[in-house]
Amino acid sequence: MPENTHAIIEVRSLCKRVKDATGELTILEDIDLRVLAGTSVAIVGASGSGKSTLLGLLAGLDNPTSGSVRLLGHDLAMLSEDERARLRNGAVGFVFQSFQLMPHLTALENVRLPLELQGGVDTQEATARAKALLEKVGLGARTRHYPKLLSGGEQQRVALARAFVTRPAVLFADEPTGSLDAATGQAVIDLMFELNAAQGATLVLVTHDADLARRCAHTITIDAGRVVRPSPLTA
Repeated sequence: MPENTHAIIEVRSLCKRVKDATGELTILEDIDLRVLAGTSVAIVGASGSGKSTLLGLLAGLDNPTSGSVRLLGHDLAMLSEDERARLRNGAVGFVFQSFQLMPHLTALENVRLPLELQGGVDTQEATARAKALLEKVGLGARTRHYPKLLSGGEQQRVALARAFVTRPAVLFADEPTGSLDAATGQAVIDLMFELNAAQGATLVLVTHDADLARRCAHTITIDAGRVVRPSPLTA
């Protein structure tokens, strides 16, 4: 998909440090990056390199020690937690390795939930949009099933439908195929890129999978908390 010229994410001098029993630990150091609207970006690196921490900071789920993150034109440091939650609910989708579906809700109810939290969409329209996306991911016959009755691949497809139901401007995915076997993971990847292309969202994902990373337009490699330039996957 062609990229737009404006940045949907801008990061400057981003640092994240935490304290543990041995003192202060630096997780991310001096990160600068820009993500243009409509593109796809893979964040890769070894376990413990800081890539999931970076994703959380980009999405406003965590606060940096120093530096700034601008998401959709908003300086996240200038927003309250409630304001950041409203920003995420209105314009951001998430897909996690652990699916994070609500066990007491059916597939349809799980997908419809973000629209109910967002407000401004009546129940009939929310249900129609949720059903349409479940059909799109091949689960039209599973709308009344609870997560415990679905396979891992089916649960991740429900999670994909839930992430896209609000038609987000940006989708964050953290190891979206990490809990799936190779064949199921490939099917989920294909669906994610298909939905992303159809809706025009910006895709930012963390992955250990080099093949998945190569499907993205850009790759950011994190090593010991710093961005490697150039990335080994794009050099």
